[in-house]
Amino acid sequence: MLLFSYIIVAALELVMTIIAIQSGNISYAWSFGFLLTLSILSIPLETSEIGKTVRNEFKNLGIDTAKYDLIANNGRSLSYLLIVGGIISQIQGLIMAYGITIYMLILAVWKYTQVIKK
Repeated sequence: MLLFSYIIVAALELVMTIIAIQSGNISYAWSFGFLLTLSILSIPLETSEIGKTVRNEFKNLGIDTAKYDLIANNGRSLSYLLIVGGIISQIQGLIMAYGITIYMLILAVWKYTQVIKK
């Protein structure tokens, strides 16, 4: 399910990058492109032995990192769909996408620090 969410979010980020370029918003295109790059790099990492080992190590510590990634991917996908649907602007969608990504990263790191303290 997580790998599928990475593929969906990467496809939507590609669409958002193309839309931003077509509308002449090059700075937005760079921002969407950066998120696209993160998603594209996450796909081989997710399927590699190292990626699986890291996820298992965190799972052994009691931290399900896949949950945080899945929530972030679904949230970013939602923000892109809201942009395409004309409900929010590109800048609002970018803020939402980055905000969700950063928030989930902070939650995962916080969870890790809580486990390490014990």
